[in-house]
Amino acid sequence: MPSIYGIVVILIGLLVLYTSFRGAIYAMAVFSLFACTLALGLGSIGIMPAQLFLIFFALRAFNLSGGRGITDAFAMDKAGFWLLCTTLWGVAGAVILPRLLQGSTLVFPVDRGITGVAMLQPLGPVSGNLSQAIYCVGDLAVYACMVAFLKYRGAYRALASGIFLLTCLDVSAGVIDFVTHAAGLDVMSVIKTASYADLSGEELGGLVRITGTFAETSAFSSFTLPLFVFCLNLWLLGYRPKMAGLLAIATGTLLLMSTSGTAYVGLAAYMGVQVFSRPGRVSPGALERQQRMWIIAACAGVLGTLYVLLFMPGVAKALTDFVDTTVMSKADSSSGIERMSWNTQGVTNFLDTYGIGVGLGSIRASSFVVVVLANLGAVGVICYGMFLARTLLSPVSTHYPPTERAVCHAARHGMIATLIVASLAAGVFELGSTFYLFAAAAGALSQRAPRRVPRRPGWVTQHVQERIPGPR
Repeated sequence: MPSIYGIVVILIGLLVLYTSFRGAIYAMAVFSLFACTLALGLGSIGIMPAQLFLIFFALRAFNLSGGRGITDAFAMDKAGFWLLCTTLWGVAGAVILPRLLQGSTLVFPVDRGITGVAMLQPLGPVSGNLSQAIYCVGDLAVYACMVAFLKYRGAYRALASGIFLLTCLDVSAGVIDFVTHAAGLDVMSVIKTASYADLSGEELGGLVRITGTFAETSAFSSFTLPLFVFCLNLWLLGYRPKMAGLLAIATGTLLLMSTSGTAYVGLAAYMGVQVFSRPGRVSPGALERQQRMWIIAACAGVLGTLYVLLFMPGVAKALTDFVDTTVMSKADSSSGIERMSWNTQGVTNFLDTYGIGVGLGSIRASSFVVVVLANLGAVGVICYGMFLARTLLSPVSTHYPPTERAVCHAARHGMIATLIVASLAAGVFELGSTFYLFAAAAGALSQRAPRRVPRRPGWVTQHVQERIPGPR
């Protein structure tokens, strides 16, 4: 039986079937926030709101564009073809490889039946094979349906608005978590109903570790950083600059307050990417905003550092100890040692299986790179690498409208931010529906100019207009 949250998802899903496709995009984006909320339980597998809503998301895409609109995402000349290959190899490997290679190597398994610290055990079928295969197919469906939606007018604007709404809710959840903890309350536990270890409410250096709707601060940071990057890039490109700028400031502040090493290292790594970014190719005014951002950030950083060193030496020492605890000494902590052992064993699993991999969901690691390498082997690395390359590196024609090019550029940077934090801390292959919404927008614009269609008369209703494939 569905939980109360599952019933809400079903009701909203039924509603979007009879409204504009924009509602489906908004709902899919928002439901991705509730990754620790159980909507439906199927034995040992928990179905979260975004996964349950995917049924209605796919039905809406099929009703709008038909099966051809969805399958077009998998054409051999498109990035989706390589994602399809990755999914097919992953699902087949999840079923076959743990049985074919049973006992050939030792693994840290992804198994709901294991409680406490994961221990090495011989390779064999586990519950993670089934759950990760289901999540992998679900992500493929999210990507294909979003590609189908993006063929219609207003879809890119709807995606940007949906991410803005998601970011507003994420910021609100972070603020509520921070404030209620200071007041001695535990409000967010009401929506954290999945069977995950809840590490919310912890403190570090006297500061609460912000978790929002997630089980731990690392997960909150991994989810929030791509939203910050998406909003920051839209501000740079001048797309709804007041809203995008305000949300970028809010998410950036929460990331700095989160006490998460993942947030700090991820921010630093992405800012290195931003140095080589060229938003001026998308919007002429973006270069000026980018320069202004670097100047303000540099001046604020220098002045803030000097002020603290000269007038607040006690605070300087506290901050130094704090950074050392969250970042510099993280690898020497018990958690860091455990995670490094996962990664080391993952590489060993890849070598023990001669590059074939142990099957999707067979092992856990602490880096997305090791997850792909050990679970999917060389074939998975090649297929998923081609998907990322075709999505992130394909040139975009200047004939597309500015809104579409801006959202495409921001989505690509959102993907990069997700991959950065996933490479730091992800334990499984599933990156979440938000990543594949970004991926669809990042790769849907080709180098070829869009085919223009004459405008319909003014009396055409919105429902009919949204079925016209271009211009967007």
